[in-house]
Amino acid sequence: MKSKILLVLLVSIFLIGFCSLTIAQEKITEEEALMQIDEYKACVEKYGAKVKELKGEVEPLKDAIAELDKRIADLQAEIAKYSEFDYYTVVEGDWLSKLAEYKVVYGHGNYAMWPRIYKANKHLIKNPDLIYPGWKLKIPRP
Repeated sequence: MKSKILLVLLVSIFLIGFCSLTIAQEKITEEEALMQIDEYKACVEKYGAKVKELKGEVEPLKDAIAELDKRIADLQAEIAKYSEFDYYTVVEGDWLSKLAEYKVVYGHGNYAMWPRIYKANKHLIKNPDLIYPGWKLKIPRP
């Protein structure tokens, strides 16, 4: 958005400067000069209105950027929670909630922590109901 505003301003400045040079080089009548001045004023009003319009579009985008920055910070904080991993190699008969209760994983009664394992291994696990023997899974530590 800022680039659009700058572009509009630069084009306006260029047009005014170019037209000034054209007037200086050509001999024009007073009436022609007044007509050109009126045209330039109309251009300035038009581009001024466009700048105001673009400013109106910029403000909501700034708010959206602030919300996204907050979301990024929240996600980075969540990622930091999972920065330390242990590993577990899946054996036949395992499923995520079962292995979450293993003593070497989270311990008895912690079957509901299986989504943490799933999230940490989404690159490998496409369906949380299907894990295969031999897979080496990351186990996030709290």
